[in-house]
Amino acid sequence: MKDIIVWAIHTPTGTLALVTAVVAMFARKGSARHRKAGSWFTVSMMVMLVSGIAAAYLKETIIDMMLGAFVMYTVFTAWLAVHHKKNETGLLEVIALIWVVGFAITAFSISISWRGLEAPLAYLIWGGLAILCAFGDIRNLYLSGLSGTQRIIRHVWRIGFSLVWAALAFTDKIVKMLGANLKTMQEEQLLLIVAIPTMAILITILYWIAKILFFSHKRFAGYG
Repeated sequence: MKDIIVWAIHTPTGTLALVTAVVAMFARKGSARHRKAGSWFTVSMMVMLVSGIAAAYLKETIIDMMLGAFVMYTVFTAWLAVHHKKNETGLLEVIALIWVVGFAITAFSISISWRGLEAPLAYLIWGGLAILCAFGDIRNLYLSGLSGTQRIIRHVWRIGFSLVWAALAFTDKIVKMLGANLKTMQEEQLLLIVAIPTMAILITILYWIAKILFFSHKRFAGYG
């Protein structure tokens, strides 16, 4: 069952997410093509993540389940940032806040109370990041939504974070299709298959954040 979920649902939707992300990156921002590609990205990512969590549950991999739950949050809140009109929030933002606070509590509890846990530090890091995101969500609700560059930056960094993990999941599948293992691969292979695609995404996201903040501030300041 796990293999069926991974290869019939998880991998195809993850591939679609990467393709639509590329389209959204190169489309004119705010255009119909950009919005449509973004919607497809969001839907395909959510399906990929739900199926990934299901597969992780079947193979009893807690860390993968937690990772999927957190990336679901970043994808969802990235979409929410541009779904509402400026200075507008609703019930979905409250649900997202409850989700991320619950995630943080769960991550800290797992790290502290479970003996023989693989990579306990990872859960502390995830929990800390979730708390930071929760503060951002509280601020967003307190201000009744963001506008202008703040709103777009919130959208971009959360999309970028989600996309990095989608790319890592995709490269992991490529490695497995090649019959290899990340722990046993040579450095040159890791650089080509994993590091370069991931760095390309990071650089692209940082480029857009810098462009929004320093070079196109006036253009995005009035974004509604």
